[in-house]
Amino acid sequence: MKQFLPVTGAFIFLMLSGFGAASFAQNPETARQSHFRLGKNNLAIDGYDPVSYYQDGPKKGSSRIAYTYNGIVYRFATVANMETFKADPARYEPAWGGWCGHAMAVRGDKVTINPLTYKIVNGRNFLFYNKGKANALVNWEKELTKTPENRLVEQGDTYWQNILTH
Repeated sequence: MKQFLPVTGAFIFLMLSGFGAASFAQNPETARQSHFRLGKNNLAIDGYDPVSYYQDGPKKGSSRIAYTYNGIVYRFATVANMETFKADPARYEPAWGGWCGHAMAVRGDKVTINPLTYKIVNGRNFLFYNKGKANALVNWEKELTKTPENRLVEQGDTYWQNILTH
């Protein structure tokens, strides 16, 4: 004889609104990883040292000097850079999960990047697509003739928050 549990209105509401068991069980790190631009083994910025962008420019990090922050792996050129990152990870993580700054700010799109094409704006590292004749940093600079840079950043922040919450 099969027994059935009563289905309540609250249960039906939770299932229909997307708050089923899978939503409650979602690991915050897994959710974060699903939105960031990552390579194999959750490696960020194609293995470039996020702190080096604020120094003499991007340098490849070492697989022997790595740190995992909220499920995302960062590599560093030096132990000192890794310690700097650990002290303030939010400062050094690339903006908008490491996706192209221009595409995110203008359209809210996740577009891949070239880790050597970047711009630091108000202490944040924005990465850009750059392949062949298409350079999104050049497009960003052209956009500045119409839209103030702080406004572009605000637009990108709004798009990014929408991506993170949906």
